Amino acid sequence: MHELAIADAVVSMALEQAAGRRVSRVGMRIGYLRQVVPSSLRFGFELIARDTSAEGAELEIEHIPVRVWCEACGTESQAVALPLTCAGCGGWDVAVRSGDEMLVDWIETEG
Repeated sequence: MHELAIADAVVSMALEQAAGRRVSRVGMRIGYLRQVVPSSLRFGFELIARDTSAEGAELEIEHIPVRVWCEACGTESQAVALPLTCAGCGGWDVAVRSGDEMLVDWIETEG
């Protein structure tokens, strides 16, 4: 379950940025290709945040769909399944434009 390792990193980052203030919310952007299970990540976040200034903080997750650029026909489209293909021509020569990101977008603190 890699979600627990991710949660540990997110809580550590939030606590570092909060510099002693209470963390109330953390916002993340996670692409579909990262294959993160949101409920597992939230559970891990709550577990790791226990007994810290981030305890009780809300973890908000924005899910980013996969968008690809087709080298053959020049179409940018949303890919909905693996393997990734172009929605325009069905080609496989695509470059991922979004959907592989995972980042802490913002941290909200109190005080």
